[in-house]
Amino acid sequence: MMRGVNRDAIFLEDEDFERFLRALSLTKDASGCLVLAYCLMANHVHLVIQATGEPLATVMKRLGVRYATWFNRKYGRVGHLFQDRFKSRPVDADEYLLTLVRYVWANPVKAGLTARPEEYRWSSRRFLDEKSGIADHHRLEQLLPAGTLHELGNTAPTAPGAEMLGMSPPTQADVDDFVLEICGTRRPAEFQDLPLSVRRRTVKELRTRGVRYGQIAAATGLSLYAVRRLQAAATTLTPR
Repeated sequence: MMRGVNRDAIFLEDEDFERFLRALSLTKDASGCLVLAYCLMANHVHLVIQATGEPLATVMKRLGVRYATWFNRKYGRVGHLFQDRFKSRPVDADEYLLTLVRYVWANPVKAGLTARPEEYRWSSRRFLDEKSGIADHHRLEQLLPAGTLHELGNTAPTAPGAEMLGMSPPTQADVDDFVLEICGTRRPAEFQDLPLSVRRRTVKELRTRGVRYGQIAAATGLSLYAVRRLQAAATTLTPR
């Protein structure tokens, strides 16, 4: 798992997602690794990789440097893009591989971005029934118990894996601090008096930091419906 520094977004536009997948493809070709599954979220990336020709650390460094260099140049920023070193766990059992891939593919569903894993654009799950230039589904099928590949792509996520990778969600106190940092207020009544553009930006930024809709509602005094509407509007607005 690779996460943006300070939980910041590492993908702001479709081009950014596409560029990361391009970097992943080039890294795969250069290192000889196999990509068993992937899912790109706004501020973090999940990868299930089988390292072959190079150590995993070398693979991840190659990938991170390639993408971060491009991202910093595009947006005129400097410094680290990813938070610390990537987090990883070895997969040493069929059951854990099943749990891990299921969790990776279900991330967009848990985040409320899509109703079905296969509908999410930036996940290898959508290519399960067709050819993918990056995901090595043939190898994944070899590693899994017979007949389980398509089954796991349609089942609900399980909790293990998130904690194993240090991905516990922010607490409500964290969210209150985020709101203060982004828009300068802690009090729900004050937040609701902010300009619409500021409220939209705040909700969008909170979502990129992994904040749940319910936590946003609690911090801002908005209903879940209002929070989702602000998020939808912020997502569909085109930057000028």
